[in-house]
Amino acid sequence: MSENIIMPKLGMTMKEGTVEEWFKSEGDTVEEGESIVTISSEKLTNDVEAPTSGTLLKIKVQAGEDAKVKAVLGIIGEEGEDVGSDDDDSEETTQENKDNDTTSEDQQASSNEEQSDKKDTEKEAKSEQRERIFISPLARNMAKDKGLDITRIKGTGGNDRITKLDIQRVDSEGYDYEGEAGTSNKSASSTAHNFDVSSIGEGLNPMRQRIAQNMRQSLNNTAQLTLHRKVSADRLLDFKARLSEELKDADQDVKLTVTALLAKAVVLALKEYGAMNARYENGELTEYDDVHLGIATSLEDGLMVPVIDNADTKSIGTLAKEIKTSAEAVREGNTGDVQLSGATFTITNMGASGIEYFTPILNLGETGILGVGALAKELVLEGDNVKQISRIPLSLTFDHQILDGAGAADFLKVLAKYIENPYLLML
Repeated sequence: MSENIIMPKLGMTMKEGTVEEWFKSEGDTVEEGESIVTISSEKLTNDVEAPTSGTLLKIKVQAGEDAKVKAVLGIIGEEGEDVGSDDDDSEETTQENKDNDTTSEDQQASSNEEQSDKKDTEKEAKSEQRERIFISPLARNMAKDKGLDITRIKGTGGNDRITKLDIQRVDSEGYDYEGEAGTSNKSASSTAHNFDVSSIGEGLNPMRQRIAQNMRQSLNNTAQLTLHRKVSADRLLDFKARLSEELKDADQDVKLTVTALLAKAVVLALKEYGAMNARYENGELTEYDDVHLGIATSLEDGLMVPVIDNADTKSIGTLAKEIKTSAEAVREGNTGDVQLSGATFTITNMGASGIEYFTPILNLGETGILGVGALAKELVLEGDNVKQISRIPLSLTFDHQILDGAGAADFLKVLAKYIENPYLLML
């Protein structure tokens, strides 16, 4: 008996995905658990495994095409097994037309007129479009929101796929930037400041392509500046050790980490300094009441940002658990229950790599991102005495369109207050 290959749900907000590549062709033998097709959403890429062993009888969604979550991508069964036809709908339509023969002449004339109009419309659509339009789910939604005609946009992605960058360029420069369907692109060298977006992500795997496009879009649409400072971490480390011991004595299954404590400090700082918990888009500034905290997580072939939803309502212990479980989930490829969009601020930690300061790039739609460096012990002068202390390097990238340097420095000052006085995290 045949089994369907289903479009999986890679994230809580995913409604549609794209088939990137089939590893097998129709008629090929497949083994249960074997990777058979690569699919992607707006945020990530995933290999779909064969649900059973057998023969790939039919591919219903081709590479480059979109499909809704739980849609059938292909069918696996025994060789020669009948899996039906894509023309079933047309057979039903034919039967309906036969049934309609029993209606009155006026009704029949009306039906014929509707069928004629439908054929004319289909011919016009084929004449204008001439071929299937490949467009990412995000780009399709953007085009709909902006009232753009996707048949007039020439995509720059693989298979002439329309990407969100194409939508943004058409929205700002008009359809002429790509030309009417069938015309050539403008040369990137024709204007000194124009950037040739068609080369973004070329030759990269799907995840890196999206990262490349998102980072370029972020840099193009924001005025990014990074401030650096060090914060004393002695009290934070002492607080972590004491609280961990108390949790252990109370048989609480919570493993505290510096990242979890910093996350709590960031949340409190954002609640106190709301201008950093904001979004600037289309000339409008929106400050969020809730804090949805992104935690950048490094993978073998890229980066994902699981989001801790409503982080401002959660305790240190809850934050520690959710940060741990979401990071483990994305590293293992189990992203179905992980939120991967909607962050209002992000933390990225490169301390494990020995990096002190760096310049993290803003994620799209966010005003700030905090880079955390490697904690280190340093000798400092206190009066005439030399003292050893632990310090954490912090790198705050922010959008200068929204905040000036002084405002960003104020946010770091508030954040430092919570890190250097960790018992405030319990209030």
